[in-house]
Amino acid sequence: MRYAAEHVFSSETKNIVNISIKQLNQLSERLPDGNKLPERALIKDVYQLFQRECNQEYHQLVSLFSKRDVRILIYALDYQTEHGGEVILFSDKFGIARRLILDKWKDSFTISLWHLLLKNWNNLLRHEKQRDLLTQLLNTKCTDYEGSRKNILEIKKIISFFLKKDSPKLFASSLIKYKKLISDAHITLKQKDSILVYEYFSSVVEQYIEVIDVNSITGEITVAIYTFLRKHNNKKTTIISCSQIINSQKFNPFIDIVKNQTVALIGDPVKAHLWRFDGLTITQEEAVESARRKLNIILNKRFIKVFFEKLVQDERRKKYWLKFIDKIDDIKFSGNQYNFQYLKNIESISKYVDSRYKITSRSQPTCALIIYARNFVFVEFTDTGALYIYKRRNFRVNLNAINGMEDLKTWSRYDYACKNSDTSGYVDLNEEGRITHQGYWEGRVDVWMRKYFTNSVLETPKKRSDTPSITNSDIFWESKTLYWSKIKQPGYTYSSKKDAWWKSK
Repeated sequence: MRYAAEHVFSSETKNIVNISIKQLNQLSERLPDGNKLPERALIKDVYQLFQRECNQEYHQLVSLFSKRDVRILIYALDYQTEHGGEVILFSDKFGIARRLILDKWKDSFTISLWHLLLKNWNNLLRHEKQRDLLTQLLNTKCTDYEGSRKNILEIKKIISFFLKKDSPKLFASSLIKYKKLISDAHITLKQKDSILVYEYFSSVVEQYIEVIDVNSITGEITVAIYTFLRKHNNKKTTIISCSQIINSQKFNPFIDIVKNQTVALIGDPVKAHLWRFDGLTITQEEAVESARRKLNIILNKRFIKVFFEKLVQDERRKKYWLKFIDKIDDIKFSGNQYNFQYLKNIESISKYVDSRYKITSRSQPTCALIIYARNFVFVEFTDTGALYIYKRRNFRVNLNAINGMEDLKTWSRYDYACKNSDTSGYVDLNEEGRITHQGYWEGRVDVWMRKYFTNSVLETPKKRSDTPSITNSDIFWESKTLYWSKIKQPGYTYSSKKDAWWKSK
């Protein structure tokens, strides 16, 4: 190789960094040939070289870089040190680097610069000057190119999709117009699917979901969006895009696909921490929370229907609880092993049964539906009987170590929440207790709801340092992999650090 180590650094720089000629030759030998990607350590070295030398006279600077050095410099343009140092691409130094690139130009630089643009699309929107310098350079070189390299010719054909700030919208509209699946966007561009991880495509999918007409949406298109999100592999984009789909009514005809795919990508909406991401704007956070609640409502509606249609046939109770579906935070089932397996075989809820069904030690046939709504816990049973109402803070049943239905029926027959009064036309009320399902029970429950539930001030639960996914009370809670209890339980191990007992899930 004709490139010499002495040529890489000026004599002044060699004195400053005290690098031996042998070390410099080793750096030279690491320069890659052809289309091989340079190693990260080499990118770092060229980055540091440019940062040290860029402030000297340009004729001295340009003499330090060969064409092969400049190829590495292009990869170093968006390099950032471990301690968050300056990124050349987003700084005023990019103008100097661009001049070097032009003076040492090779046609193959078009490919690297195009990837650089797509990879840093969103960040470049906040650095207008640098973005203009890069897009103008790419546009000029693509326009002037008259060679025969296939990969450069392909970029030349599609460069119009990447020059303007609203280019992602133009590309998304093109995909829709020509009926191309977004999961195959790379094929449309005649590129490998590895480019789909670039920032540019986070904007494309956002615009795609926004622009597509409801009449154009099919099940295949809906699945393709989620396939794209898996390829894009960015949690922020996934949360925003899934929320965008849920909040839009355009995808409602394919809500089962939306529900299943979203839960597979993000997680059960009852676990709010899975739906959070640092760096979202306030508007984005509100949209995500709205979508999480809507998806939770969809799932809870299905759970209520399954309980009152499959485990017990009770149209009246099903209809009643569906009236409050938008007020319900979480739903759990509890019962024997047989009912657990029965629910697991119901396709629409099968994947949620493990986390939502609590198996009792006893094998009694009765099953319970436990509804968490605002400040209360409502428990319904398949044996009809009565509705049991608890203040959430007073519901101290450990669902992870439940023995039988009697654990959920702590009120005696005299502990009523609502009953007909001795005075004709009136009812007697208590904030907690039982309401029997006799006669026109809906009217009695309505009276109780109006007094205690509908206008209640929502109590904010105490935050825990381990960020549990859902708390049953201040005594029992869950983390991602463990059940916790402030009370000693059979099979639990004590943790002095938490001052609580735990058991693996």
